[in-house]
Amino acid sequence: MKVTVLKRQTLSDIALQVYGDISGLPGIARANGLAMTAELAVGQVLQCPDVVFDAYLQNYVRKYGIKPATAYDGEGEIRQRIFTEEFTLEFT
Repeated sequence: MKVTVLKRQTLSDIALQVYGDISGLPGIARANGLAMTAELAVGQVLQCPDVVFDAYLQNYVRKYGIKPATAYDGEGEIRQRIFTEEFTLEFT
């Protein structure tokens, strides 16, 4: 199966989208010659091995078109830091 990468998708997201389970992550990475933590490009086409890890979850994500996109791209209001620029020595 081939999957086209959407904005903010990681290999973990693709594994969830295709298999309903991140167990497929290593196989997708291997099939595409990528590291499991590789950054993906929007529109990149990935080959996903034809395997089943959990038939119920796989059918569910496909039936409802679930397409997670969890990578932080620097846009939006979500911040990936615990402390802001106002962090001072009082906290140490």
